[in-house]
Amino acid sequence: MTISEFFQKDHREIDAIFEAIPFEQPQLGTPAFEEFDRRLERHIIWEEEILFPGVCAKEPCLAQGPIQVMKLEHVEIRERKAASLACLRAGDGAAARRHAKAMLETLAAHNMKEEQILYPACDELLDESERLALLSRVRASGERKAGG
Repeated sequence: MTISEFFQKDHREIDAIFEAIPFEQPQLGTPAFEEFDRRLERHIIWEEEILFPGVCAKEPCLAQGPIQVMKLEHVEIRERKAASLACLRAGDGAAARRHAKAMLETLAAHNMKEEQILYPACDELLDESERLALLSRVRASGERKAGG
């Protein structure tokens, strides 16, 4: 499996979780959004703690270019995600949806850059054994975080 395949699959799964959030019913939307939040946060952590350092160790110049941009966008996505969740928890589904819409605009552009540029570059840069080792670390990290 390639970096692109793994992370794109995770993008699709996260998107599907988001699509099922009932914003018009905050009492139901809150736990659904919390699951989205957990999955998206796990994805970001995989990138920032495993993927990016692994790639930058091989090609340090990436740290100041595309990866720096991705990290800055992660900050914006996290802020908008938190605002949406806070609105849901307060019972304001309409405000939550507005914040979520802004977050999705950023997230869609962000995912497109990752899928069209960053992930293919990672697949090119890392040989098969390096890719497999990196993905093994990602999977192990996800199991530890999911289990406690």
